[in-house]
Amino acid sequence: MPFDYSRLAATCAVDSPENAITLPPQAYGSDDLYADEVDQIFKRGWIPLCRLEQLGVPGSYYSIDILGMPLVVTRDRNGEVRVLSRNCTHRWMEVCSGAGTAGVLQCPYHLWSFGLDGHLAGAPEMKQSAGFERKDYALKQFRHEVWKGFVFVNIDGHATSVAEQYAALEPIVDPYDFENYQTVEQTEWGICDWDWKIMVDNFMECYHHMGPHRGSLEEQFPAALSYTGEVGEYFTTMWSQQADGYPADPPFLSPGAPTLSPEHSHKSLIFIAYPLLQIAMGPGYFYWLKVLPMGAGKIDLYLDICMSPAALAAPGLDARRSELIKMICDIHREDLDVCAAVQRAIKSGVTATGRLSHLERPLWEFYRYLGRQLGILGNTADLASAG
Repeated sequence: MPFDYSRLAATCAVDSPENAITLPPQAYGSDDLYADEVDQIFKRGWIPLCRLEQLGVPGSYYSIDILGMPLVVTRDRNGEVRVLSRNCTHRWMEVCSGAGTAGVLQCPYHLWSFGLDGHLAGAPEMKQSAGFERKDYALKQFRHEVWKGFVFVNIDGHATSVAEQYAALEPIVDPYDFENYQTVEQTEWGICDWDWKIMVDNFMECYHHMGPHRGSLEEQFPAALSYTGEVGEYFTTMWSQQADGYPADPPFLSPGAPTLSPEHSHKSLIFIAYPLLQIAMGPGYFYWLKVLPMGAGKIDLYLDICMSPAALAAPGLDARRSELIKMICDIHREDLDVCAAVQRAIKSGVTATGRLSHLERPLWEFYRYLGRQLGILGNTADLASAG
């Protein structure tokens, strides 16, 4: 059955958070909608790939697949970062996998080799091929930018800069010394059978603390104390406030940068930089979800954990790091259970939209973003056959 864009438009067009409704359930499993998301959101936007510290020295590389495209992020011998295709320009075998350091990236099929700047360094037995010039067969390079320690890629190459899109977000994150946090753990959660938008929905509200997290977060960070923060065209923020009477203890809330206010010691910042950078952070840590869409109702999921310079320098690092990783991963498992359950409900055939709480305002902001990017905000009567 073709996707009904008029129902999606009705959600995105709600012009006040007080009247907000959910997306239609079919939006989380439509191949038609996913194809439009790929073309109009993911390829046109900035997708986070990795942190700079994961390319710590010249010769480093980090492989990642985006929208079915094998990419590699490299730091060449001059320290320059690039985002390249991993497909050999001979007969398309992938030239590397995983992460590490190397002098060149060598295709295992016919041993063509490429510098970490993408140039073709070697091509055995090609001298008899008329007109062959190595300069014509470099690895394809994609536009990238670095923001606050993250490497982003823009597939179509036409997006306004990351710095411009997230300019109003910078004053919110800068007091944390955000770009100098260091990755201390990378976790892989594999292929997950739910839509990327379900992951955003769950991440950007604390309303569910009273449900899945009632034994882990709700007492100290109750749903009722959470609130929407600053918002922009390309981002939405939310704050999870600590209940009175609790100390600002590690691993979540201390130690932090001297630029933070005392108020920061009793709350966590949660934000999404659209479309896919999802971060929860406090003075002593942040973690980010690397959500790689693989189709309607399917993602490949990673969670990387970083610690602040102040937390890394404080005594007892090993114990605090272990405690932080365990707590974040335990809470994340609680989230995954409900995300899977929601997608199962959608597959069962539920059709009705629901109403949103005031605690879910970030979802309303997200749906407005979807409407803008998909070009469906407007006259919903004309959209029944769109797509």
